[in-house]
Amino acid sequence: MKAQTFSCYENATCSVCGAKEGEKGHESGATGRISCNMAEDNPDNPKIKPAITFLKANGKHSLVSLGCGSQPNRIDNHLRLLTGLDLTYYVGIDCAPDIEPVSDKLFMDPADTTAHLNEHYNGQPRRFWEGVRLFPGTFVEELAGVHCAVVVCQRVYPDCFWEEVIFSMNPVLVLQEDLHGCERQKLRGRKYVRNWSKIRRYDLRPFRPWPIFPGEKNLVLWRRRDFGGEKEAGDKFRWLERLAERFIG
Repeated sequence: MKAQTFSCYENATCSVCGAKEGEKGHESGATGRISCNMAEDNPDNPKIKPAITFLKANGKHSLVSLGCGSQPNRIDNHLRLLTGLDLTYYVGIDCAPDIEPVSDKLFMDPADTTAHLNEHYNGQPRRFWEGVRLFPGTFVEELAGVHCAVVVCQRVYPDCFWEEVIFSMNPVLVLQEDLHGCERQKLRGRKYVRNWSKIRRYDLRPFRPWPIFPGEKNLVLWRRRDFGGEKEAGDKFRWLERLAERFIG
């Protein structure tokens, strides 16, 4: 299968710029073509997916969104993790035959995210696209054993259990978002612990929370035990923590 390339077509809104065509601050070229570079197929072994080839070479510098969908959206928290850890690549994986990266729903808060990217990329927020890699036609299970820095699971369909794949990818952080009605990946009891301090450290924002549960964030962040070093809640309060996890993200 030939690796797919993507672009933001002429006259489309470029969400990463936080402005529509003609508005002040809309960067030149935003209505042109934004290329998302892709890894090429391996000509020596076409059965090896481009995503695997790419991540084996660049996984330690990559955030990987598992099942990103045919049109990734609301990736604000993903970018906060990517920039907070100073990673280079945003990698989207999905079994869909096509992935279109640009839409008016790419960010929950385009202005805030653009300001964040503007600061991180020294006034050139569109440099984010230089590190975007999207791999359609790729099943999550095919990434077993391929390491990366961060894994994101967003809107996981019911009955999709990726825990073993995630363990084998060995990320330092795992972010789960949009949990209501979706399948939570159960990472407790192995080498991951749930972590609140890094939610604050990376300024992760509530992801479409339910207003009926005050303080609910609709997201969970897991930390690999050997990463970060913050002391987790002691056994004295562990029962309360686990009770809260049933309702509060």
